[in-house]
Amino acid sequence: MTVGEKITKLRKEQNLTQEQFAEILKVSRQSVSKWECDSAYPDTEKLIRIGKIFNCSLDYLLKEEIEQMDVNLTAAKEDAGYDKMRAGMLTYLSFPPIFGWVVGIVSLRFQISHMKNKCQIILTIVGMLFSLICTCLMIAGAFLGL
Repeated sequence: MTVGEKITKLRKEQNLTQEQFAEILKVSRQSVSKWECDSAYPDTEKLIRIGKIFNCSLDYLLKEEIEQMDVNLTAAKEDAGYDKMRAGMLTYLSFPPIFGWVVGIVSLRFQISHMKNKCQIILTIVGMLFSLICTCLMIAGAFLGL
């Protein structure tokens, strides 16, 4: 984006006409028009005043790289948001071991009181221990940031 394009963009964002903007800077409307068409450039003093009026840096007005950095920053923020959502999904998906442990307790109580099948009781206890280990690993991973 050229200096003129940036001045035009900033002026329009503030809902200023070329004439109103020219009055603020104490220049002619034709000067503003020439700046915006890139057929002339404002002098240093005017650039400083433009930066103050629009609350932007001279780097933004004069350098094209600043615009690219803003695009890269926006992309990085979007990636960070995606990573945060992904971490939340993985955390949510890691909760089944907790539910498996709770279901195992209910199942064990039912089997002990009603079925009295030692093989099923042992398998339920092994499943509960596995769920308990997975839950502990999940909690340790959360604390260690893994």
